[in-house]
Amino acid sequence: MSDYVINLDEALFAPTLPDSNLADLVNLVLSKWPDGVTCATQESDGCILFWSAPITEVELARKTASIEAGLMSVIGIGAQEDSHYYEINQQAYVANDWQHAVVTEKQFIA
Repeated sequence: MSDYVINLDEALFAPTLPDSNLADLVNLVLSKWPDGVTCATQESDGCILFWSAPITEVELARKTASIEAGLMSVIGIGAQEDSHYYEINQQAYVANDWQHAVVTEKQFIA
């Protein structure tokens, strides 16, 4: 039996997909934009978070939050509506613009 070590003091960084932006990944993981969601962002571990907070608030948080702590510590769990991962062979990936991208429903539809 193998041992698993989980270090909660360090951020997990998923590999980057150099040819895919966050809007691309959102379109791959969703078939329909979720009700009540204003926008989506991505965390360093590859988790795509869907928010009900005002877009301007999420954009500001994206600029001010630390990469390690993520947006949850700034926006709060109450504004998170859903989450998904884009995976290839059970490995999560981040988009090439994950550190600053905020995807809206308009971008998803386009």
